[in-house]
Amino acid sequence: MKTEFKKIKTELEETLLSDPDVASSAETIKQAATLIEDALSSIRIDVVKNGFEDEPDEIAFFKSYKPELLSLKIELIYRYNLKLNEPVGTRETVIKYYEAEIKSIQSFFRMNSFHYQYFKNNLTHMDAVYFVRNAGPLALPTDDINDVDPKFSTPMSLLFAKFKGYESVQQFSLQQISSTGNSSSGTEPKEAKENMRWTGDSINIVELAYGVWLTGQLNNGNASLNQIVKWLEINLHVNIGVVQRRFIEIERRKRLSPTKYIDQMRDTIRQKIDRGNS
Repeated sequence: MKTEFKKIKTELEETLLSDPDVASSAETIKQAATLIEDALSSIRIDVVKNGFEDEPDEIAFFKSYKPELLSLKIELIYRYNLKLNEPVGTRETVIKYYEAEIKSIQSFFRMNSFHYQYFKNNLTHMDAVYFVRNAGPLALPTDDINDVDPKFSTPMSLLFAKFKGYESVQQFSLQQISSTGNSSSGTEPKEAKENMRWTGDSINIVELAYGVWLTGQLNNGNASLNQIVKWLEINLHVNIGVVQRRFIEIERRKRLSPTKYIDQMRDTIRQKIDRGNS
């Protein structure tokens, strides 16, 4: 189940998030939502038919795997509506629009603060209640409507999907503010306004992105590969392209190490250590 799910998730991310215009029209959103629903329907058939190996396997699915798929749909629809309703006006007007949306998302997190802290801190002591089917009502109910399919839902799986999706939308809103211009408040520190650009080979960024993703260094390991790549592209002003295709370039290296750049980083750090503090 775990291997099959990761394959489905990776295929969806490659299809959806690698295209910057995927949330640009109602038709593409409909197609994207259909892809996700088809994937969930396929997984549901397997879950209902074969169940899970044990309770930890069930918890892992409803705590991480299913919310990750649902969060893709939530993020795409949210982003589409954000761009659809983006005001036509000055730079300051657009910035205030996205700042207000960030405040709205933060308000949602505050309204669900107990469960959001459980999500953010990767706690586990209530997992048998939150992420096991037919576990009974929550001691502290959410203010949100949960899934109603008793064979394929748990009390908190939808809320965790919203946490994941809304965090991605929050990051998207910050990116829109960054691309529109500096904060309208004019109070950003000088360091934040300085442009840092990646001037090395873009293939090295691909090594870096995969290394960060595979070792789970961001958002407690919940940041997707495409989220990491987007962040690197925006903040370092570099165009990576479709990261999965660039990774094929690394896989095809014959005379060079697949991790040439990371190897170089390791070697230079070791040389620095060997030289001491000079």
